[in-house]
Parts: sequence; C-alpha cells; structure tokens
Amino acid sequence: MTLERDCTQSFHDNLLYNIHNHNVSVKTREIYLHGNYSQDDDDPGIEFRMATTFIKNLQLLDSQNNDNILVYSHTAGGNWIDGMAIYNAIRFVKSPVTFVIYGQATSMSAIILQAADLRILASDCEFMIHHGSFGIEAESNAAYSAIEVNNRNCKRMLEVLAIRAIKSEYFKERDYTQNQIEKYIDKMIKLKGDWYLTPRKAVDYGFADGILGDTKYNSPDKLRYGKKRIIKPPK
Repeated sequence: MTLERDCTQSFHDNLLYNIHNHNVSVKTREIYLHGNYSQDDDDPGIEFRMATTFIKNLQLLDSQNNDNILVYSHTAGGNWIDGMAIYNAIRFVKSPVTFVIYGQATSMSAIILQAADLRILASDCEFMIHHGSFGIEAESNAAYSAIEVNNRNCKRMLEVLAIRAIKSEYFKERDYTQNQIEKYIDKMIKLKGDWYLTPRKAVDYGFADGILGDTKYNSPDKLRYGKKRIIKPPK
C-alpha cells in the first residue's frame, strides 16, 4: 500500500510540475496558454517564449495521436509575428483543437482564437479586436517599409476574422461575401478604435462558436470537438 501511495503521489507531483512549469498535461491533452510570469505585475502578452512553448506542447500532443487537444487561454494581446506563429501551428496540426477563453480574447489573442476548430468563451470573457500599432525610430525609407508591413498585417487580420465570420447567422442573413465582411469589420474598428464585443455578440458575428456553460457546452466532454476544420489559404 505504501508503494502504491508513493506511485500515486509521484504521478500527481509530475502532473502538477508539467502543468505549472511546462503549461501542458500530456495525460489529458490540455495546454495552458498564458503570459510568462515575471517580476512585473503586467501581463507581458504574446511573445516568443509563449509561442515557442505552446508550439512544442502542441506538436508533442499531436505526435501522440490525433484526438482533440483542449487549450485554456487567458492572455492579453501581444506581438503579431509570435501570435501568427501560434495561429499557424494550430491550423496545421492534424488534431482538432478547442480553445476555451476564461478571461481575455483581446487584440492578438482574439486572432489566435480563430485558428481553433471550436471556440468557446466564458460568459464574462472580454473580447476585443482592433488594428495593430507600432513605433519606429529609423530613417524615412525604413519607416515607409514598416507602415507597409503594418498595413499588410491589418489586411491579413481582417481576412482571418472574415473567414470564420462568413458562416455566422449575422452575415448569412445579409448574404455578405468575405470581402464585404472584411470591409464591415474594418469600418467598425475604425469607428470604435477598440471594438469590444460581449461574448454573445462575438458568437453572433461568428468570432466564436459558443458560451461556456450553455447546454451545448456545459460539460468537459462537450468541448472535445472531433472535427478538423478545412484550411482556407489566404487570398
């Protein structure tokens, strides 16, 4: 009995170590996506540490089998390139991926969400999208190049959102094309600056699939979505 208790304790200790130090539970196929802890009180958001850790964990689980991977996310916005690294990693694994957002899906984290096969928001979640910003100290040609890149990234962001929103009731009722949806989102962002949506509104617009706790998503097994989304290449 002592050996059995020791083995059980060792298993739980190892599980806790992996969850808290590597942000993954291999046994349950769950990944925790959040900012790296630091001396600073502020959330550092999405950056290279988060991206590289997440991609390693995602690839590890995908290499084991192609059952659903459940990602619990709570992170503010962050770096575009690191965010798109996470976005593309999710798109190209064979395993279907479910995202559950407990706190924030704002800025870049709202874009990452669009890569998931099933996108679930907590009822108190904060959802926000906006155009990216940047600062530069360089000679004029470099500044023009940076502006060009930023504009291209903003266009890609609109495309990412529109690809998922096109199947929403809101845009289907209006018979909007992808291009029209992109223009609509762009207009709303320019009007609002930071376009905040309640979780229900985010679902209505097609930026998420459901609300955690609703009948359809009221238990862990209902979050284990088993269908991989068809990847649509960028225009």
